[in-house]
Amino acid sequence: MWWRIDPDHPHDWAWDGFAQPRHRFDPPSGRFRVRYAANDPVAAARERFPARRIPVSAGRLQLVRLEAPGNALHLTHQVNLDALGLDDRINTARLDRPLRAGADPLLTVGQHLADAVHDWWDGTPPPIVYRTRTLPSARSVAFTGSCAWGAVSTGRLRDATSLLVVLVTDHGFDVPDAWL
Repeated sequence: MWWRIDPDHPHDWAWDGFAQPRHRFDPPSGRFRVRYAANDPVAAARERFPARRIPVSAGRLQLVRLEAPGNALHLTHQVNLDALGLDDRINTARLDRPLRAGADPLLTVGQHLADAVHDWWDGTPPPIVYRTRTLPSARSVAFTGSCAWGAVSTGRLRDATSLLVVLVTDHGFDVPDAWL
């Protein structure tokens, strides 16, 4: 099971790439769009709201549940990291200390990896599974429009009362009182 918090319903997701990469596995080529999900709704919330504040305007966001897509390229398995010549830092895509110029080569490697995986699988790449930055025990997945999900269900974030209570009580989130 994978979770994503998104402004749009999955049927309305666009798959056109960005002119410039914005996130960890966004391809520099801009040929396709990558979306991200986490294997835990708390991890999805922590990735979407790193400051742990959910504003009232986020109430219209969709909490999307996706059933496992099947095969994936797991960057959480050492054998795969070794085969690709990578180490575990690819999972966070951040150096411990930023470079003076502000560029982070690990972020660049992840973005180029997305283009390479797309090419290796002839335009139908498997999802890429990696460790989340904000909750190391959780996993995230980067996927393209070619990913076939088993089932998809959605609901408004503001209506996910059980999740919101857990976010507030166990994870220190600030959530609009009217939602609880």
